[in-house]
Amino acid sequence: MSQAPIPANEQERLAALHALELLDSPAEAMFDHITALAAQICDTPIALISLVDAQRQWFKSRVGLDAEQTARELAFCAHAVAADAPLEVDNALDDARFRDNPLVTSDPHIRFYAGMPLHDGRGLALGTLCVIDRQPRHLDNHQRAQLQHLAQLTAELFELRLQARRQAEQSAMHQAMLDNAGSAVLVLDPQGRVLRSNHEAQQLLGYSPAELENKYLPQLLLEPGQYERLCIACSSGPQSTEGQLRARNGQHLPVRLNLSPIRAEGQPLQGYLLVANDLSQREEARLRLQRIAAQLPGMVYQYLLRADGSSCFPYASAGIRDVYGCTPEEVSEDAGPLLARLHPDDAPQVHAAIARSAANLSTWHQEYRVLHPLHGPLWVEGRAAPQRLPGGETLWHGFISDISERKRGEQLQNEFVSTVSHELRTPLTAIAGSLGLINGGALGAVPEQMQQMLEIAQSNSQRLRKLIDDLLDIDKLVAGKMRFDLQPLALRPLLEQALRSNQPYAEHHRVQLLLLPGIDCQVSADAQRLEQVLANLLANAAKFSSAGQSVELAAVPTDGWVRISVRDQGQGIASDFKPRIFSKFAQADAGDTRRQGGTGLGLAISKEIIEHMGGRIGFDSVEGQGSTFWLDLPQVGVQP
Repeated sequence: MSQAPIPANEQERLAALHALELLDSPAEAMFDHITALAAQICDTPIALISLVDAQRQWFKSRVGLDAEQTARELAFCAHAVAADAPLEVDNALDDARFRDNPLVTSDPHIRFYAGMPLHDGRGLALGTLCVIDRQPRHLDNHQRAQLQHLAQLTAELFELRLQARRQAEQSAMHQAMLDNAGSAVLVLDPQGRVLRSNHEAQQLLGYSPAELENKYLPQLLLEPGQYERLCIACSSGPQSTEGQLRARNGQHLPVRLNLSPIRAEGQPLQGYLLVANDLSQREEARLRLQRIAAQLPGMVYQYLLRADGSSCFPYASAGIRDVYGCTPEEVSEDAGPLLARLHPDDAPQVHAAIARSAANLSTWHQEYRVLHPLHGPLWVEGRAAPQRLPGGETLWHGFISDISERKRGEQLQNEFVSTVSHELRTPLTAIAGSLGLINGGALGAVPEQMQQMLEIAQSNSQRLRKLIDDLLDIDKLVAGKMRFDLQPLALRPLLEQALRSNQPYAEHHRVQLLLLPGIDCQVSADAQRLEQVLANLLANAAKFSSAGQSVELAAVPTDGWVRISVRDQGQGIASDFKPRIFSKFAQADAGDTRRQGGTGLGLAISKEIIEHMGGRIGFDSVEGQGSTFWLDLPQVGVQP
């Protein structure tokens, strides 16, 4: 017995065989019909569809044989595959290749064999369609031709079977996608007839699958001609629009419609895929938002800054009429009508703040004036949080409220404080001067029983004068009337002078003021105002330090700035007071702070002065471990 040689393309042939997914598959009637027909045409008891694997021949279909497979070295079919040609053996006992083959010498006692190779689409021989008899015999030309036709049909069925499996898998995948789409999905033919639908579509429209099938989408759309217009537009690609679908119960459902053509490459249009997203919840949410916004004072809005610099208000509540005198519709595509109503003096700072917020994605917060067409100038306050959109656009979500009443109140308060302060200053100066003269002995010796009362009166008049001076400073700062003479200043001599000026006050509290070593440099500042701030910080540090402690004054240049710091060793600042520390009249409590005295205006004035000089002020403090107040001023000759 001789074994069939291994074909030169064996690896490619085996790969093609496995790709057909035939091996070890269940019996299939279409192949059993072919083997039955082959046996009948050739008048043989056995007919097989045999596939030659690496180690075996396996029978996809068999007639007249119980075995499911045999070893490859015994297979007659392996010789036909190796030769890639029809093989006929009239009598195996007369053929040296097969006479001692166990399949010849024992069951099934093969004598006659005729096999036609089975080829895939690329012409690779995968196996044979063969007929077998236990008696020697010979095929006539008709039988041979019919066996050849059946072999070709078998190979074609191999390919069709694989395509059908792939289509079934794809169909199952498509159905799974439809069932899990999370949106209503309809598969339509070119005329709009519903071929398939998913559960969401059936639930949305209120139809059973059978009721929905064969419905036409134009019947379901409320707007006449909408489907036809979408189909025309689909010639250039998928289309999306909003519309309304008519449910089975007659309800009109707002939806977002997405229509995509179904077309295989190079093939005519097969139909359309429609995805409908229910917008009912969005409409309900919009109505709820409108009702809520209508109850809020002022205006709730979304402001969109496009990449090309244009802008609009995609959403604005009805309050826009009260704030700007516009309607939401007027600014939904172009913010120009609203921006034109900004007060000319305030418009530049509003636009600059928007640009900064867009660049840094920081919260936008502004107070500015609006020229209302009916109510005249209004003061408004706006806050908004920015969001960067994928296309480079920026969308703010925020609100704007009318603060005209608050501004009028602040103006009245400032005018009252200013008037009272000026009116009190002159008589108070005379009183303080007179008390000073009396206590100084200018009018003779003061009786001992009056001495203490006069000293208390003089101390309180000085304290009241300091309060009035602070109130006048605040008034000037708020009104923008305080003048600043910014000059390049040598910092070291200024710090030394501040130390000398405040040393007596520190000694009164038995606290030592220290100037730490440092590099001299120049800052841009107003000397008088900077001395005022330093005096306030040093006085506070000494006041809140215990006897025997020291206060450190230092200056360190860094990144175009000079940081001046005043560090004490006191009790530090309570956490709940930190947010209010630079507010007017802010004092930590009614205990220790009150006992130390003070107006509660010093830090508020210091903050205004430093910021007017282009600087920054802040502090670092841990309760129980002291505080460090710092201020940054621009260093002369260095770009911050």
